[in-house]
Amino acid sequence: MRNRLSRITHHAARSGGQPEMWKKAVKWIAGILLGILALLLLVFAVAALTPIETDPDVGEDHGAGASSVQPSYTGLLRQFPPLNEPPDNPTTPEKAELGRLLFFDPILSQNNDRSCATCHQPDLGLGDGRATALGMDGADLPRNTPTLWNVGYAQNLFWDGRLQSLEAQAELPLTHPNEMGVTDTGAVVAEVAAIPEYREKIQAIWENGVTLENIERALAAFQRTLITDVSPFDRYAAGDFDALTPQQRRGLTLFRSGATRCFECHTAPTFAGDTFRVIGVPSDDPGRAGVSDDGDFGAFKIPTLRNIALTAPYMHNGSMETLEEVLDFYADGGGRAHGIENVDVFVQGFEMNDQERADLVAFLYALTDESRLPEIPAAVPSGLPVIAPQENPARDLAAQYNAGGSSGQEITGREAQVIRVQAGETIQAAVDRAQPGDTIEIPYGVYNERVVVDMNDITLIGVPDERGVFPVLDGQGKLTEGIIASGNNFSVGTLHVRNYTDNGVIVEGVTDVYFHDIFAENTGTYGVYPVKSTNVLIERVEVTGVDDAGIYAGQCENVVVRDSIVYGNVLGIEL
Repeated sequence: MRNRLSRITHHAARSGGQPEMWKKAVKWIAGILLGILALLLLVFAVAALTPIETDPDVGEDHGAGASSVQPSYTGLLRQFPPLNEPPDNPTTPEKAELGRLLFFDPILSQNNDRSCATCHQPDLGLGDGRATALGMDGADLPRNTPTLWNVGYAQNLFWDGRLQSLEAQAELPLTHPNEMGVTDTGAVVAEVAAIPEYREKIQAIWENGVTLENIERALAAFQRTLITDVSPFDRYAAGDFDALTPQQRRGLTLFRSGATRCFECHTAPTFAGDTFRVIGVPSDDPGRAGVSDDGDFGAFKIPTLRNIALTAPYMHNGSMETLEEVLDFYADGGGRAHGIENVDVFVQGFEMNDQERADLVAFLYALTDESRLPEIPAAVPSGLPVIAPQENPARDLAAQYNAGGSSGQEITGREAQVIRVQAGETIQAAVDRAQPGDTIEIPYGVYNERVVVDMNDITLIGVPDERGVFPVLDGQGKLTEGIIASGNNFSVGTLHVRNYTDNGVIVEGVTDVYFHDIFAENTGTYGVYPVKSTNVLIERVEVTGVDDAGIYAGQCENVVVRDSIVYGNVLGIEL
């Protein structure tokens, strides 16, 4: 810049112009240039102080609770969602106890002969053991009575999702002509108000005393206490690896597999969903389409599987008597076997032998927990008869299924170790000896097995032979997946995975997963398949010969794929 200014001055002197004028011009130009320079320096300084934008945080409600996984020794422990509880009706012990008495009291029915508990009996899984509910006139109602276990977490209520709060739900059965049949809610409120015990309890909670709204609030508060969350599965998820029997663990593996795809709808921890799916149970019931213009005909809310063993029969119309019958229905492809065309894409059908069916049933029994079973009151304030206790043979069967597990404490931690698969040992046996933080080394060889990793902070690493050839997991065209993992901070690599019928490597609901140096061939639907996971890095992966995408990151957040190649598949890389 100094040379440029000197040339301007020299030109002015040679041209015979006025020196003072040129001096002013030079100063003016120099001032402008210095101003521009100062402005540029300011911009650079501000830029240096401005933090670089990073990837956005993923909220706790992402996917299957992938980012809400709590610290645990397995990757299966998920945080329950908040209760669906309105701000103006927080649950208190006083409200819940009042609601319990009203729940069992026939005073809320037109003829004083039916209560909420008539259809939702504690001894029958908070259902009624019938295919469809029994109406007040003795006629069958069109739908199966849904359980109330964990109903406080639901965002949509009833099989068709017509209501969104337990307060609103409480009124519908009361006034339905075939349920409790109340024709004059004011008369029911007056009956309740005439009973001193009810009047005093309600007045102590709400200043405006006995109203229909306060009765509904009490019923809703009671139902929010019907929580089940300490089943054998929950103890296993929290780190008690003996809480499930070997058969139940096999069933859990099948439940989470890409063959059955149970986990895609019945997601932990509630094992329920607030969406509506067409599975194709033969029926004329419109389901969601009956209450929503954009609902599919025959679509119903995904029910919880918690305490499912206690609530037979099954489906929205109670058309299936046993869990085995339900599993066979899904294995046949749901309603497709009955000519129903709009069956959900997740219901694809699968092969299942007798042992696998038995294993799945055993796992479903592991979702049984009645530790918060509501007590049937010996008497209610109205003095009307209360339902009698019921026998439920499924309870004894659940006790038998779960007797082989423990009710012990979580495993104690230790320093991280390197565990090497020994000669003649399976990879799964080495994984079962591991604890969080461990690395499992897999020496070169061919392993005909499926590997399940339920713990956080586990590394699976192959050790090539002297030629650099990777260890091989070979499903021999019989096994469904090579590796299934659900633990956070999971790393897997230096492996050749081949000849599986559904997927090569699948991780579900995981935060921080690293796939590297994997060659997958002929592994069914996908080669590498992270689903509902967060912070996924895939590098130096090669996939060929699969029926869909070589690499598929389904419903994931923050995914990086690099230095990888896919070929000879129906699709390439799908994010």
